[in-house]
Amino acid sequence: MLAPKILPWVARKAGITERDALDAWRHAVDLAAGEAGTRSGATFDGLAIERFVTLAHARGTGRAVRASRPAAGASRLRQRPVAQPCVG
Repeated sequence: MLAPKILPWVARKAGITERDALDAWRHAVDLAAGEAGTRSGATFDGLAIERFVTLAHARGTGRAVRASRPAAGASRLRQRPVAQPCVG
């Protein structure tokens, strides 16, 4: 099945690359086929689009969560005591 024309738009809205969106589309098609029992028809098409949007946004959210985590070792830097100025 060909990728939907809304794929680039959904990718931008989800904050993922078009390559990741295409991967999400392929996964959504497989899920929809399993649920609908066929790879054609209105029911299948609706399920595929619904699953695609859900998967794309989940991938975008996962990426945002990973990006918000501190880098490895950064937490140790924040825990070091700050040198106190000498009072003389």
